[in-house]
Formats: sequence, C-alpha cells, structure tokens
Amino acid sequence: MMKVEQINKTKSTFLNAIFSILLTLINGLLSIVVTRLIIQQYGSDFNGINSTANQIINVLLVLEGGFTLASNVALFESIGTGDYKNANGILNATRTKFKKIGLFFLIIGILVAIIYSVFAKTDLSNTLVFSIVLMAVIPQAINLFAVTVYRVVLQAQQREYVVSGFSALTIGLGHIVNIIVISHGGKMWVVRFVTMSFAILNCFLISEFTRKKNKFLNSKEASRPDLITGTSDVMIQKVTGVIYSSWPIIFLSISANAGTTLASVYAVYNSVMIMIKALLHGVIDAPRLGFGQMLTERDKKEVWEPFKQYEYISIVFTFISMTTTSGAIMPFIRMYTKGVNDVNYFDVNIAVLMILAGSIEMIHIPSGHLMNMAGHFKQSKKFQIISCIVLIISMAVLGNWNGIYGMLWSLLIVSILLALLEIRYIHTIFFNEKCVEFILMGAPYAIFGILLSAFELKYSLRITEVSRFMIFTLIMMLINSCFTLFVSFLFHRKLIISVIRRVRGFLKM
Repeated sequence: MMKVEQINKTKSTFLNAIFSILLTLINGLLSIVVTRLIIQQYGSDFNGINSTANQIINVLLVLEGGFTLASNVALFESIGTGDYKNANGILNATRTKFKKIGLFFLIIGILVAIIYSVFAKTDLSNTLVFSIVLMAVIPQAINLFAVTVYRVVLQAQQREYVVSGFSALTIGLGHIVNIIVISHGGKMWVVRFVTMSFAILNCFLISEFTRKKNKFLNSKEASRPDLITGTSDVMIQKVTGVIYSSWPIIFLSISANAGTTLASVYAVYNSVMIMIKALLHGVIDAPRLGFGQMLTERDKKEVWEPFKQYEYISIVFTFISMTTTSGAIMPFIRMYTKGVNDVNYFDVNIAVLMILAGSIEMIHIPSGHLMNMAGHFKQSKKFQIISCIVLIISMAVLGNWNGIYGMLWSLLIVSILLALLEIRYIHTIFFNEKCVEFILMGAPYAIFGILLSAFELKYSLRITEVSRFMIFTLIMMLINSCFTLFVSFLFHRKLIISVIRRVRGFLKM
C-alpha cells in the first residue's frame, strides 16, 4: 500500500513539474513575441501600461490574504485520510470566504483603475488606461469568486498539473490570437480584451473539470472555518510577496523621474527573469505538496535527508539556469529591442542586479516551502514583516537616490535578508541541524557561478546575430552543466550519489 502511495506521489510531483515547465515555456516564449509586437506597433508607453496593469492585479491579490495556502494545509490530512466530511467543511468555508473576496476585489479593482488612470505618467488617454486595468481586474475577480475553491481541491490532491495544463492551453491560444490582432493593426484595447476572454475561459475549464472528477464534493455540508488556521499569519506573507514582486514596476510607472517608458524597460528585463524563475519554480515547487503530506505522516528526522537533497537540487538548477542567463540576456535584449528608439533598453547593470537577486531568491525556496507546509505561519509572518519593513525603507532611500538601480539594490538586499532568516530557521530550529552544512553545499556553486557568469556576460556583449546567439546559449548550457557535475563530484559526491539513487528508485517505480 505504501509503495502504491509513494508511486502516486512521485507521479504527481513529476506531472506537476512537467506541466509547470510547459506552461512557463508557452507563456514565456509567446509573451515575449507579443511584447515585442506591442512595442513595435503601439510603443513602450502602452507596453508599460499593459505590464503595470498585470502588476496592479498582483498587488490587489493581497485581498486573497493567503487563504488559499491556509486551506491547502488544512485539507492535507482530510484528503489524505479520505475524511470527506471535514474536507467538504473546509471547502465550503473556503467557498464562502472567496465569494466575499471576489466581490470586494472587483469593487477595489474598479476604484484602483479610476485612480491609476488619473495619476499614471503616460501620453495615453485616461479612458484607455482605465479600460486596460479594468479588463485585467474582471477575470481575476471571477477566478476568486467561483474558481479558487476548485484550485484548492486540486492542490490538496497534488494535481496542480491540471491547472497548469488548462492554463497552458488558454494562455497559448490567447497569445496566438493577440499576435494575429496586433499584426493586423488591431486597436490597443482589443489586445487586452483577448487576454481577458481567454482568462475567463480558463476559469470555466478548471471549475468544470474539478466538479466532474471529484464526486465527493458536497456544497450542502456544514461549513468548518474553525479547521482553517493561520490565515492572519499567511496574509502577511501575501502582502510582502506582492510588494516584492509588483511594487517596483508600479513605483516606476508613477514616478515623476521615470514614468511608463522606464517601467517598460524594467518589464522587458523582468519578463526574461520571470520566465527563467518560472522554469525553476516548475522544478523546485513540484515537491512542496509532497513534503506537506510527508510531514503529516513521518517524524521530522525522517524528512531531513530528503530535504537536503531537495535543497541540493534547487541549488544545482539555479546554478545552471542563472549562469546561462548571465550570458544570454544582453544579446537577447539587444536583438529583441532592435529598432525601438523611444527609450534605451540596453543596460548591463539592470541585468546583473536582477540575476543576483533572482539567484538568491531561488535558493531559499525549499526552506520557505517547508515552513508553510509544516504550518509554521507565525514564524514566517515574522520574517516577512522584517523583510517588508527593510524593503520599504531601502526602496524609499535608494530608489529616490538612484532610480531604478536603487530599487534593484533594495530587492537584492531583501532577498539576501529573507534567505538568511528562512534557511537559518529551517536548519537550526526546525531540524536542529547546523547551517554550516548549507553554506558548504552552496559556496562552491556561488564562487564558480560568479566567475562563469562574469566571463560569459563579458563575451556575450560581442554577439549581435541570432544564429551566434543560439549556438552560444547552447554551448553555455553545456559548459555550465559540466561545471555543475564537476563541482558536485568534487565537493558533494555522497549527496549527488544519494540523489541519483533516489531518481533511479523513482524510475523503477
């Protein structure tokens, strides 16, 4: 029985990773094409507004308050043991909560759209800016009101691949339609309308699939909000996460010294980093739900070895991805923005700061996930509050002092701080182990990563042709992967052997 359960968990983890990567590739690659066409057809001003609208939605999602995560943690045991009475009680409480959140989100979204259309530093009309933001608000409001409860079900069942699969389908189709619309000179608002329409379609597909595949769902079961704990603590995580990811571009778009054109510059670099980080998330996030289930079934000491392997895999994939990105990003930006003259997009400093912050952000994801899956929301809240205060103060000081560079330095400082806090907590307090083990594991990759990245970035500045760029990127991936194996066998032979054995065992199953 245990073997069957293990096989199912492994299968789910694998499918979650594969479909997440598929979604990232489809969305990332096609969005890059669409963004390029938008800049060419409508200019950086519209691209800045369109990108800012997406980030406004991320900020407004703070209203969700992290209730999804708290519901997930509450459902793990009920779903795992087949206690569908309690599961339905939790889900019905979740449904009631999100209906209120969805309505409130819509009202606040409309107000924000009005305010932003007045204060945005743009040459576009207030009406167009308002409509763009509103069309970003509507599908998300629908998602919160009617669909999030079904997402919670799928996540508790470790079936996130279903959400990723439908999202890949609808987002991909939406991008293709937008490419046709832009290529034929369609109006700006039509581009956003297409995106909105396919987002609503995605909501419908997820809800219908989940209802049909889960016959145990019973909306008449008594609501059990008492079984969902830690919501106030999780909300702080939501708030700080939103500030970290979304505030920079909003800050730039309303800044008198920047405006939407500089926001567009940030958005172009950020779109590259989002795709790279999303690919990494596809691998790194996949096991988190399995660890959540593992913590309900096993003693903490039994989780330590799998967690070390989890951290090692995260570091390795981050090393390969970020070193390759260091060499690929500037030639890509040069070719991507060729012919765009309304603002200078070529800036090595932006790339370096983003890659550094992104790398550090990735390596502490396992620690952050384990804190949440273990239900240690209060401690996580404490760390998030500290980080948020530092971010606000540093961005106010450094951002006003040195514009976009100061803002990026703020993000780097906070990513380092949060990494130190979460990694130390999981290693020394949760597992009662020494942090030095993590330092020794990551240090060789950090040193080799900096050296390789500096060399590859310097050489890449000479590349101007697409063919050379493709060949160079492939060679870099090969070299960086070989360095990974070299460093692993040189410093962490036992660890890589244990990972290989685990992978081999999964394949046998």
